[in-house]
Amino acid sequence: MHEMTALARWWQEAGIQFIWPSLLWLLGLVILSLVVYRIARRRQPASFFGFVTGSLMVVGLAALLMAIARPQISLSLPERADRLMVVLDISGSMRADDTEPSRIDAAKSHVLQLLNEQPESLQVGLVTTAATATLIQAPTNDRDALREALKNTSLQTGSALGSGLLVGLSELLPDAGIDVQGLLNASLETQNDEAEPAWQPDTEQVVPPGSNRSVAMVLISDGESNLGPNAMAMAEIAADLGVRVHTIGVGTSRGAVVKAEGISQRVRLDAALLGDISALTIGSFYQGVDPQDWQSIYEAIDASIQFNKQQPMEFSAVFLGVGLLLILLGMGARLFRQGRIV
Repeated sequence: MHEMTALARWWQEAGIQFIWPSLLWLLGLVILSLVVYRIARRRQPASFFGFVTGSLMVVGLAALLMAIARPQISLSLPERADRLMVVLDISGSMRADDTEPSRIDAAKSHVLQLLNEQPESLQVGLVTTAATATLIQAPTNDRDALREALKNTSLQTGSALGSGLLVGLSELLPDAGIDVQGLLNASLETQNDEAEPAWQPDTEQVVPPGSNRSVAMVLISDGESNLGPNAMAMAEIAADLGVRVHTIGVGTSRGAVVKAEGISQRVRLDAALLGDISALTIGSFYQGVDPQDWQSIYEAIDASIQFNKQQPMEFSAVFLGVGLLLILLGMGARLFRQGRIV
């Protein structure tokens, strides 16, 4: 039994497993049949023809017995890995009406347009950002869940675009080990935008900007950011990890006056910041988008194929067919030449 267990391990190392490995002991019948055959034929001279036909029948019998143990192999099946993370600015300045009917309504319209235009195979996630950033929906193919999540978003105070980029990036690349909490805490302790980020990718993680073509981010904002990690520093991390950040500006350079807590102020589109983020990450900057722009964004996300999904496939029938064929060949050859099988 120990030898049969060792044999099962050998098959497993070869990439073949058995549903009923305990039945491999039946292979001992092959050895037993060989012994009986040699005893019965001990007085007859051996011949090359007899050796060949006998080998065919022995191997065929072994294949039939292995078919009883139900062999299977694990196939690596292809699956798409396209993911897009939308980072939506819901800060108070998005209330401005210099883009009809308002910046936030125009931004939501852009997201709905994306969901309507892109193929179902594209997984889309949603992060909202104001004073803090929140993962509203992890990347999914469920368009209805995304539309419902988008419908329930509302404006909040503060603007932290860097936090939105950080949360979106960590969700797209969960294996990158991004220290989200450390970066957020460091932004609270220092207001120096020139300071080095509290976390940076390891040297072996750094790749050319824009080289990770299976994921991307779309930042929809008016460019106003006054809280959280520095947006350009977070964009630099995205660039080091090869993730493109496409930016969509809503609003105008002339801006509009908004009132909050009894204070009126004019808020303008900061196209320079959004343009710098997209340029650094090899993305694209759009001031408002049309369907052709959405198609350009999607085409920049190559259809990445991964082979991580393992699917077991039983092929007992192959062993059974090969076994029967070899036995019939061996028996047929003997019958044709000698007029008998044994």
